[in-house]
Amino acid sequence: DNSIEVIWTTGATVRRVSWMDGEFDEELVVSRNAIRLDRLNSGAPFLDSHGMWSLSNVIGSVLRGSAKIEGSIGTARVRLSGAPDAADRVAKIKEGTVSNISVGYRIHAVERKERDGAIPLHRVTDWEPWEISAVTVPADAGAQVRSAGKDADLFDCRVVRAPADHSDLDALRISMRRRIYEVARRG
Repeated sequence: DNSIEVIWTTGATVRRVSWMDGEFDEELVVSRNAIRLDRLNSGAPFLDSHGMWSLSNVIGSVLRGSAKIEGSIGTARVRLSGAPDAADRVAKIKEGTVSNISVGYRIHAVERKERDGAIPLHRVTDWEPWEISAVTVPADAGAQVRSAGKDADLFDCRVVRAPADHSDLDALRISMRRRIYEVARRG
């Protein structure tokens, strides 16, 4: 029926950087109380790499009413596009070459927790998925096309933090401001 089942979140903790907050770990709370599923269940788009600025990036859509929370994961059924301009990307998904998934979302509430000697934790306790994307590298390693996700090789990564160097942080802020300016300028 030209559809696939996807895992769009496992609530994995992901390292983020904000020009206002610096580095922090972000954890998406996965529960029926924390996630607003209305947009997904209304037929949200399935995009190529979060490309929201062109209809050519739409390679499918979430089947209405299919998004749900199963234990600690979010799943949905996605109908893939049959349009000629999406054929190459859809073919890669069907053959399993592209199996990584990511979710675009809006945060409504977050609990910020300072951790003694560690990077702060931001627990997102109220959030709203806007779209699901096929991506090259997902932030959440467990977010996969369902058939690929069950057998995917996942690995742990140890992060060693170097001593704080404010010049690096200042350079990061400048770089992020330039990127924001460039995106805004392109419209």
